[in-house]
Amino acid sequence: MQNLDDFLCKEIKERKRIFVPAGKGKTSFVDTRDLAEISALSLINLEENKNKIHVITDNKALDFYEVAKIMTDVLGMKVEYTNPSVKAFKEFMTKIGEDKGFINVVVGVHFPTKLGLAKGIKNDFEKITGRKPSNIRKYIENYKENWV
Repeated sequence: MQNLDDFLCKEIKERKRIFVPAGKGKTSFVDTRDLAEISALSLINLEENKNKIHVITDNKALDFYEVAKIMTDVLGMKVEYTNPSVKAFKEFMTKIGEDKGFINVVVGVHFPTKLGLAKGIKNDFEKITGRKPSNIRKYIENYKENWV
C-alpha cells in the first residue's frame, strides 16, 4: 500500500494516474503497519513462531483499475490506471530522469502481477492477530492528504 504514496505519489498528484506496467493482474495490497505488527508478535512469541513462514495478504486481491476507482471515490478526484506497456513505462521514467536500476526494479515487481501470479490470498494475519488486515480503502482514507 505504501507504494501508492511513495514512488507512485508524484504521478497521482501531478497527472492523476497510476502508472505501472501491471496489466490487468490482481495483487494483494499489504499495509506495512500490518507487517510491523506481525513482526512484533513473531518476536514476542519467538518459540511459537520459530521456523514458521507467515504469508501476509489482504483479504482481497485487486487490480490497479480497482485501486484507481477506490482512489477516485475517496479523494473526490478522478484517478485512472493507464496500464502502460513495459516499453512505454521505461521510456517515460527515463525521460523524467528516474534511475534505470529503479525502473527495472519497478518492472520486475509488477511483472508477476501482470502474469496473474500475485493474486493469492492467505489468512495468516487474521489467524495471528484475531482481526482482518488493513484494506486499501481504509489506507487511502488514512493518507488521502498525500495525493490531493
